[in-house]
Amino acid sequence: MGKTVLLVTHDVEEALVLSDRVLVMSPRPARIREDVELDLPRPRSRVDTAFVRQKEVLLGLLTGRAA
Repeated sequence: MGKTVLLVTHDVEEALVLSDRVLVMSPRPARIREDVELDLPRPRSRVDTAFVRQKEVLLGLLTGRAA
């Protein structure tokens, strides 16, 4: 459709289900820590191996523990 939507969320699964790209922010002052392009097939399943692995990666970035 050629549209861009900005979604701000603290829910990693929501970001994974709805997004093609996730920007992980640092604590204050907020800066982009990581720009993650998602290459997951649609529709997305929360139990899919690739989805679970990507969730672990994002959570690792948020907690400072690389997955």
